[in-house]
Amino acid sequence: MKLSIPSQLKMVLVMIAIFSFAISYNNLHAMAIQMGIPHYLAWFFPLCIDLFLIACSIFILYAEEKCPGESREGWLFLISYTVLSIWYNVLHSPPEFWYQLGFAICPISLCVSLHLFIKVVKHEMGGCKPEIVEVKPTESCGAQIEEIKPIESEQPIEEASEPEPELTEQQKKVLDCFKSESDISMAEAGRRLEMSYKTVKKYKDQLIEMGML
Repeated sequence: MKLSIPSQLKMVLVMIAIFSFAISYNNLHAMAIQMGIPHYLAWFFPLCIDLFLIACSIFILYAEEKCPGESREGWLFLISYTVLSIWYNVLHSPPEFWYQLGFAICPISLCVSLHLFIKVVKHEMGGCKPEIVEVKPTESCGAQIEEIKPIESEQPIEEASEPEPELTEQQKKVLDCFKSESDISMAEAGRRLEMSYKTVKKYKDQLIEMGML
């Protein structure tokens, strides 16, 4: 079964952490006996230091997933206990510089491997992705869209006039009579036009309906 690169990387980091922990544990155990701690309790001393590094790493991973602001405390404790582990390892080493550097490598490797392991797990959990910034159009960079107005013709469009209705000779006479004298009575108009009252009234009502009067 072929493992993916993150899985292979995690296996290598776990192996480095285990080997570094084992060597650092041996040095810190010897240092505890040298400090006068009883043999049956001396093996707790390395666990109180190096296991706390693992606990801080797990706390950092949890805090950065839930509340990133609280992970700073975990980093502070992780660095502090790493320095403490380096110091005790160096105290147990011979006085030569190269021996002290060799004894300091194991706690440093433990801290770095745990840090890289956290990074790999964060990537697998979907972290460290670039944030997608939504760009909103502004007046400076956005194109201004002007309202399209209908083109108005310079000359108003004349409405088509309706053709005038054709009038009979009698309707024309009644129309001319009432246009010349608007206050004339229908009885007087009948006498002038030699028509009856009903005939004048009928033509006048027709002219009114046609809008002529």
